[in-house]
Amino acid sequence: MRCATALALARWTKESAFPAASAAFWPETRITALNQASTYVCRRRNNATTGKTSEHAHGNAVDIASFTLGDGRTIAIQPRDEDGTLTGAFQRAVTASGCLYFTTVLDPGSDAAHETHLHLDVIERKNGYRYCR
Repeated sequence: MRCATALALARWTKESAFPAASAAFWPETRITALNQASTYVCRRRNNATTGKTSEHAHGNAVDIASFTLGDGRTIAIQPRDEDGTLTGAFQRAVTASGCLYFTTVLDPGSDAAHETHLHLDVIERKNGYRYCR
């Protein structure tokens, strides 16, 4: 993982994910682990046989599969757009806030390749464009 990706991940975790967990679950609730699906993997986007190289191959991306809380619960990333629970609110909050720190945020609603994780990357685009879905 490149330094820019690690810094964005650390800032997002501290400034957004930690407070969202406290608000959603209980003020004393802490995130004790970010469980990743992948970081550096030399491959093309969405594991395709042709096309553009994935940001994972450049060290610019991390995929978060779940969060572990201090009480032992695991909050898995899954489709939650219609989930009216606090768990759904937590996932939507961390997904939305991800775009403040990363230039690409893909969640389970973006496409079939991201149904079980959040994809976060720091690809540089023209005019500071961000893609958050």
